[in-house]
Amino acid sequence: MIKKSHYREGERAEGRTCAEGWLPPGMRLRTVAAAVLCLSSFPSMAQQVSQDSEKNVFTLGTVQVYGKSQTAAEEAEAVVERDTLEMLEKKDVGTALKLIPGVSYNSPGGGRYESSVYVRGYDLKAVPIYMDGIPVYIPYDGYSDLGRFTTADVSSIQVAKGYSSVLYGHNTQGGVINIVSLRPRSELDLNATLGTATGNVTEFSTNVGTLQDKWYLQAGISHFERRYTKLAENFVGTDARGNDVDSDRYDYKTRDRRGSIRIGYIPNATDEYVLSYAKQSAVKMPGSGGNDRVVPTVWEWPSWDRETVSFVSNTRFWNDQFYVKPRVYYDKFQNTMDYWQGRPNGSHYDDKAFGASLEVGTEIIRNHQLKAMISFKDEEHRSFDTSLANGATLPGSDQKVQQEFLSLALEDTWTINDHWEAQIGAIYTKRKSDANDIGPVTQDLLDRYPAAGSKLSPSIDTFDPQLAIFYKPSDAHTFRASVAKKTRFPSFKESYSNYAAGPTTRCPGGATGCTPGTEVGALTLQNPGMKPEQSMHYELGYVGHPLPGMRLEGSVFYSRSKNTFQRSDYDFDTYPGFAVRQYENISGITERKGVDLGLQYSASPRLLLGVNYAYLHMRNKEDRDLKFTSRPSHLGMVYAQWRTTNWLTVIPEVEYRSSSYYDSKGENENPGYAVTNLRFSITPPAWKHVSINVGAENLFNRDYRGYNATYSSPGRVVYANLRIDYH
Repeated sequence: MIKKSHYREGERAEGRTCAEGWLPPGMRLRTVAAAVLCLSSFPSMAQQVSQDSEKNVFTLGTVQVYGKSQTAAEEAEAVVERDTLEMLEKKDVGTALKLIPGVSYNSPGGGRYESSVYVRGYDLKAVPIYMDGIPVYIPYDGYSDLGRFTTADVSSIQVAKGYSSVLYGHNTQGGVINIVSLRPRSELDLNATLGTATGNVTEFSTNVGTLQDKWYLQAGISHFERRYTKLAENFVGTDARGNDVDSDRYDYKTRDRRGSIRIGYIPNATDEYVLSYAKQSAVKMPGSGGNDRVVPTVWEWPSWDRETVSFVSNTRFWNDQFYVKPRVYYDKFQNTMDYWQGRPNGSHYDDKAFGASLEVGTEIIRNHQLKAMISFKDEEHRSFDTSLANGATLPGSDQKVQQEFLSLALEDTWTINDHWEAQIGAIYTKRKSDANDIGPVTQDLLDRYPAAGSKLSPSIDTFDPQLAIFYKPSDAHTFRASVAKKTRFPSFKESYSNYAAGPTTRCPGGATGCTPGTEVGALTLQNPGMKPEQSMHYELGYVGHPLPGMRLEGSVFYSRSKNTFQRSDYDFDTYPGFAVRQYENISGITERKGVDLGLQYSASPRLLLGVNYAYLHMRNKEDRDLKFTSRPSHLGMVYAQWRTTNWLTVIPEVEYRSSSYYDSKGENENPGYAVTNLRFSITPPAWKHVSINVGAENLFNRDYRGYNATYSSPGRVVYANLRIDYH
């Protein structure tokens, strides 16, 4: 639910000093942060603050028109603001998304130890992750480990479910998640957190910025490290390292560090030019284990690193009737995974993405807000394996694939009269892929069957139109109806990967292209005839204030998906001497229908109440017996913010999740559960910019593990932190 900032225009803090504090080792921005503090001590000449600077949201990182109030379509997006993230102590984007009705969260686990979400039943391949409008999903498979994105420098998280603006670009089949970072609100804008928690957690972050007359500067650093996880129950048995253990300590370490800096030039009230840089570095690694520690997996990530540099601007011209908004970015993702499948090798990803877009808008036609965007993105995935003994690259392991996207989007928001508004949009996207150095088996196939080379660079295009109608009987109520066609292109993994298979496989009996019982080269070859996955979304919704102090949002939705990607069995006959499989479009329609509800109510000046609920029903029309895994039918959350005194706030929270299927046959289920969290926030009267927060997650130590899980779920976590917010 939305939680608005309490900052008031015109507020200014006094008594600023230039100070330099402790920063975690390994971060390179300590001098930048100190310099910003020093610069901020000089008074600004600014007498006016733009509408966007009243909050700490970096508006250029959204699809909203700079300097303009939100349209009804933009207001329909679900938003979690920083106040709510801090109130409920959501430390990473994955756990924060639980606050959005219709989003289900899966805790870190498995060999990859990644957390994930489903948005109305769509996974992250169909709901891409953006950071300030820049796609940050991993090009190889379209996923992102949401646990690696901390909320230390996040101003808000925006989620579009089903219907989303075409200006987000391609691959938004199930929606969009946009993480928006901070922008300074005043001459000195400082917030910092220092904390600890069960698991020998170390948490530190600081964000500091200055807003001057013609420019601003924002910098931030963060460090979050968890050395182990306390389990709800003891595990007795043999762990992944072969140790006999009796322990409730999950011996797996994660460490996330991030540094960012942004400088903006604001020559007037309508224009802004911003250069940004961010670097994040993560480690995921099991411990050495022992009788009192459970090692869940031997897979190690000694590096999980992302680096992004971008430029975005907004310029108005022709008496402010037109604007142009270019965006250019370069995003690099590198990681190393050791001991995959128990092998003493290192598997390395070196992914790069270059993108550029040009958005042009005008209001020259009365009551119309017209936007057009052309965008280009070049993605490259390179993978190779190394020996852990000497670091040498293993022969034949170097693979590289590339794909390009070119999109053209048009959108018109039409204010019909004081009560009616419509938005119509469409996007056309063409994708071209190319592959080289994709392994000796594939090269051997091409040498013997050159015609197969045409399958390595197919071109696919899509056209996706959409329409939304909004009715506002008054400023307090907005009703909407929308229909949208959305698509998703296959990822590199779905096109080329031979994941979970070796370089050869055994020829079966009955095959005509090989001798049964012999080993033949095995590979995955792209299917040039494969169509993008496609969804049609239909939705009725409402957002408004039915009572003073109450905000209510709700929607009823229905979607149909087809052309789902599925990998075929091996074909031993088309190319004799090789086992070839491809991803292909499977027949059948997948239906999703459900309800999302969210309510936030200020019952009194001292009591805030929040309730979320979501219902989801999924089925395959042609195969009624097929069950969709890890997608609960019911999700719920209840929380309160009770200010008992002027200095003490009590915040209870209960999360509910119904049972879900563990396997596609529906023979086994993950149990439903409810987890209680409790937090106390102390704001000493003498320190008006300081809060001291203590609390517990999973207060009653509930074991909510899924079916057949080897280890119990995370247990009770007690935490404490000190937070400063000064602006």
